[in-house]
Amino acid sequence: MQYHVGLLYFTEALGDALLESINAAPRVAKPDGGEIELVAQHMEITEFDIDHQSRYSLIIDRASHRLEIARGVLMSHAFRGVHVINNPLSFHYFIAHKDVGYSIVRRLGVRVPATFTLPPHSSPRLERGDFRFHRHFQWEKMMSKVGFPCYLKPAEGRAAEGVSLCENMQELLEAYDASGDRSMTVQAAVAGPHKWHLRCLCVGREIIVMKYIFRPGDRSEYLPDKSFLTPNQGREVIDSCRIINRAFGYEMNSVEFVIDDKGKAWAIDFNNPVPDGRPGELGEMFFEDYVGALSRRAAELALSPVRSLFLPDLNAFSAIAQLDIDEDTRRDRALEQANRFYEPSDRPSSGGAGQS
Repeated sequence: MQYHVGLLYFTEALGDALLESINAAPRVAKPDGGEIELVAQHMEITEFDIDHQSRYSLIIDRASHRLEIARGVLMSHAFRGVHVINNPLSFHYFIAHKDVGYSIVRRLGVRVPATFTLPPHSSPRLERGDFRFHRHFQWEKMMSKVGFPCYLKPAEGRAAEGVSLCENMQELLEAYDASGDRSMTVQAAVAGPHKWHLRCLCVGREIIVMKYIFRPGDRSEYLPDKSFLTPNQGREVIDSCRIINRAFGYEMNSVEFVIDDKGKAWAIDFNNPVPDGRPGELGEMFFEDYVGALSRRAAELALSPVRSLFLPDLNAFSAIAQLDIDEDTRRDRALEQANRFYEPSDRPSSGGAGQS
């Protein structure tokens, strides 16, 4: 028996490494004594017959955010039961609405800095000049909660593009005036004792915590240190990632945290369904972790297929968010819901500060 995996990539080292890893993987032993052979191929996007039946049982997508036709193709496949990582509806809704993501996970008890969503400075589609219905904000009241320094960044943001660190009101207003027709968010900057952040690579049920130094201009650095958090910090980070990923319906994501002066972890960026996969930037250790986690997820799904739903299961988390209970209890309920995926009853519990 063969289990076909389609890889939707542009030309990149991760795609070739994953292709080789999956095709070289040992056959998966079935409980009845049979075996499953994993067969991976690079997936082509050409013309699409609406009656087409996909050859793939699993598709791993790292390109549809750049290739518009692929979105409809993957949604069609997902609707008919192909397991797509990530679910195309989750992928293309949340990647375009980071502002919604902040609100959702904050209500589920994840620690997120004070954040406001701002309408676009201008909207040529509606009228010339300023967007008159949103010209005047209560800047002083808003910034009394957010404080300085703060970050102004697009609600639909990728690769740290259009992000401004603002030290005072003048810099904030100048950055906003230059933001054009994009919806923006203004978010408090978390003060902390470390130069590094955390970036968590999440694939399937695995969460790999990486020490990470952000530098603008695509000069960021991943540090090969897997024992830099206290056990409590590691547990909080892992649990927060679980809540975030399940609320969004993601099986592939990266989540970024900052540790504050009191040792608490704050989630500052967690809507990255196409995590950095460049070996030169990740380093050999984390690159191999990424390839290995994807290969293991493919083998896991081949052995125990999951009946994929077209719409992610967000209602359970919405019901928790609507409860009139304290924040810690909401977080506990959200984590319990998330752990139905991460710690199913037929799988041993796992976790820790470095990897789950």
